[in-house]
Amino acid sequence: MDIIRLIASDLDATLLDGQSQLPPDFAETVRALAERGIRFAAASGRPIYTLEEMFAPLRDDIILVGDNGGAICWKGESLYLSEMDAADWHTLAGQARSAGHAAVLCGLETAYVEEQFRPYDRVFKRFYTKVEYVPHLEDVTARVDKFTIYFPEGDAQKGYDALYGPVWGGRFSVAVAGADWVDIMNPGIHKGAALLRLGERLGVPPESMMAFGDTFNDAEMLKAAKYGFLVENGSPALREEVPFLAPPNTSSGVMQVLRRVLAQNGRVCESDFRSAK
Repeated sequence: MDIIRLIASDLDATLLDGQSQLPPDFAETVRALAERGIRFAAASGRPIYTLEEMFAPLRDDIILVGDNGGAICWKGESLYLSEMDAADWHTLAGQARSAGHAAVLCGLETAYVEEQFRPYDRVFKRFYTKVEYVPHLEDVTARVDKFTIYFPEGDAQKGYDALYGPVWGGRFSVAVAGADWVDIMNPGIHKGAALLRLGERLGVPPESMMAFGDTFNDAEMLKAAKYGFLVENGSPALREEVPFLAPPNTSSGVMQVLRRVLAQNGRVCESDFRSAK
């Protein structure tokens, strides 16, 4: 029997429903978990400023993990930040431009996109509530913690396999983040490392952690927690790598598991859940 004390969940295609909305009882559930000494972290590729707007009513109850672990914030305080070196993202910007790819430079306060990609504005603003268009990304002087590429044709895996994985995978942390995105962070930066950092700060070991995700930028997090869940709609290739399977996001699968955790006062064992294998 293990006692869950820290839960982290990805957002898109995991916690959020098919219309990218939070479950109606989410806030009530997070507060109920907190009353039992169980902390909840929203772990996303979205930046901290977007997460702060999304979870404003839960500011004191939820930990925010932004940019795939590049930044961690709790109660308005920065707990961790991995800033990218300007020379590194300058190189990435030039590579993306040469390939004709729509790159997003993730500043700590604003996302920057080259003017030629303004037609995708609606997509960008779904994830980045503050977007500024510039002639060239190299003109930006802001502090940055992530570089991401948008693939409007939904072929991010192809872009990863052809360029970003083989060319940059040894130098940066590179991950496919769903069908449309490839995310690039400093080496060693991913949601799994962020979860372990939180665990160290809060005194929570992996056997008292639970995590939920749907795709490859969640993989390390799902393996860092003893109770790592891939939602049923997630990437099939991950089923062999993670311990458990949760119902799909369209059936509020994360919430189903959280309600069980609450019903059992945080006390769980492996046989309580469906194996992903």
